[in-house]
Amino acid sequence: MTPHKSRPRHLIAVFFLLSFSLPASAIEHVRVLWMKNPANEAVVSWTTREPGENHRVSFDTTARGGDPESYEHHVEPFNSGQFTMIKEDEKWVKPGYFHHVHLKDLEPATPYHLVIASNGEVSREYHFVTALADDRDFAVLFGGDSRIQGADPYLHNDRRKMNERMRSIFTQNPRILALVHGGDYCERAEWRYLDAWLTDHTLTTTGQGRLLPIIPARGNHDVQIGFEETFSWPDLARPYYYTTRLSPEVALVTLNTEISMSGRQRRWLENELPPLREENRWLFVSYHRPAYPSVRNVQDGASRRDNFVPAIERSNVDLVCESHDHALKRTLPIRDNKPDHENGIIYIGDGGLGVPQRTPDPSRWWFAEPGFTKPVHHVHMIEFGKERMRVRAFGMEGDTLDDFSLQPRAVAAP
Repeated sequence: MTPHKSRPRHLIAVFFLLSFSLPASAIEHVRVLWMKNPANEAVVSWTTREPGENHRVSFDTTARGGDPESYEHHVEPFNSGQFTMIKEDEKWVKPGYFHHVHLKDLEPATPYHLVIASNGEVSREYHFVTALADDRDFAVLFGGDSRIQGADPYLHNDRRKMNERMRSIFTQNPRILALVHGGDYCERAEWRYLDAWLTDHTLTTTGQGRLLPIIPARGNHDVQIGFEETFSWPDLARPYYYTTRLSPEVALVTLNTEISMSGRQRRWLENELPPLREENRWLFVSYHRPAYPSVRNVQDGASRRDNFVPAIERSNVDLVCESHDHALKRTLPIRDNKPDHENGIIYIGDGGLGVPQRTPDPSRWWFAEPGFTKPVHHVHMIEFGKERMRVRAFGMEGDTLDDFSLQPRAVAAP
């Protein structure tokens, strides 16, 4: 692992002073959350430095130039409050207050333009595009582990570089709809780290103000309450495992490796996957801790292989996205815990959105050709078409690190 050098203390002081010099009503950390039905709903969230009042999102299908009263729709938060703070947070950052607005009854495949008003302050105009109700081609980004190891919440240059890379990819490929995040956003889900992560996430917003929605998985560094304060959804029926319908032919299942993977979650997965497989050309799965790790001990993946993989294989999932180990990987096609080049499932990962990379073990059988693994920062772009799913991994400088395609499974494997 390559250690980070400590950031000079005078730069830390600059970050600290900037945090405290922001206007009390300044609108920060604007973002969009997708979970269940992104063709018709989304959560828009932001931060202020004081609790304030009169918080509202104004939105429309037409750009209105930023005057809140000119937009057709106006919605107030369903959830506002202070991010939980501990004593260590107070040494680094001013308190933050989250605000989450639920947008409903949206039209599919539609740009929604919005401004945020808090305490008389009004944001710039942003926009995002809803998911699809038809069978056109589209893409998503996938990556995990955007945390920066260590006590200093501002050691984040690599994360910033990867966010800038994602913005570049997003700008060049407007068919990208969202970021599927595999978990471990920052060192811990505590406010001093989340404040820095949320600031850095704004680097994924394009120059024209298009927001990159997040579809979140929960990682082992995300167990504190700050994760739920950052990614809030009304009436969340299950603890961060859910299905996202991205189009009539593409479904994503997000699982939670930080709670019991047997019992209720396993039963839900076993019931959820079969009808999704029948209804969708493409079905893929995302979760944090890998079943087929690139770095950690092989036995570390046993609980996923025991609880998730059997259901994944029975429903013939097309692709599995994993994180946690901090190296780039693509496995060979796997079924019944052995190579199966005809009917096997490929697992990609393992977390490269800014975290220091580790040295993987390429000798494991699942990395035999065409599989591979190496330590390099990366983000995947997954493109969904009628004839193929194309999966590419890009490095920090935009170099192509992997490129392969899958065809639709015409017949379910045994």
